[in-house]
Amino acid sequence: MKLATWNLERGGRTAKARAAQEEVLRELGADVIALTEPPATYRDGPGVVASAPRRAGPAGLESWAAIVGPTVGPLPFEIPYERMAVAARATVGDKRIIVYCAVLPWLSVTSHAPDVVRPGEDSLGAFRRVLAEQLRDVTELRERFGELVVWAGDFNQTVVGTTRGGSDARRGLLLEALSSLGYAAWNGSAAHASAEMCAVDLICGPRDQALTEQGRIDPVRAAVVMSDHAGYWVDL
Repeated sequence: MKLATWNLERGGRTAKARAAQEEVLRELGADVIALTEPPATYRDGPGVVASAPRRAGPAGLESWAAIVGPTVGPLPFEIPYERMAVAARATVGDKRIIVYCAVLPWLSVTSHAPDVVRPGEDSLGAFRRVLAEQLRDVTELRERFGELVVWAGDFNQTVVGTTRGGSDARRGLLLEALSSLGYAAWNGSAAHASAEMCAVDLICGPRDQALTEQGRIDPVRAAVVMSDHAGYWVDL
């Protein structure tokens, strides 16, 4: 089972960049893709489960997260818009999996996305709160459905290497949350789009889960900048 995640926001606003993104995703052939900040073309439908399209974008209202794949379908599990997340189930062969795709608040969230921040809350406070809410969601999904739950998306925080773009406090909170689940960031040491950083777009699951292979999507193809984030995939 091949799972992938990628943030499509920056660089995907031209027709050339969008076409390149779609070509890369087709070539990847992942069974399930957890997309964050996708364009408005990603809406609920066959093979797509997206969060509520309430995020302002240049082409209209967009979702924070979308889960895509041939067997992806919805779950009876409501997630508030402000949590910047969505959950879906997929079946690959005889294996069933739940993917929880999410964005965590970044350093500039109070100015970039004030509608997901509570009054008087700073960016660290928003990160702490939303992380705790997403952790409760993942915990509940495991308890209610009894299936493998993968937590993937744009965590806006590295788990190893430099904390540039995040902070020591955020890393500590994130590692504590993953540890409480018995999870690891499977691609945590992979390279970010910025060479000096490791991944902030993570695919997380049980630390004892066997991976057969993993890889990275370069954000530039044939001189076309598709995103300011690299993408990542793992084979379970």
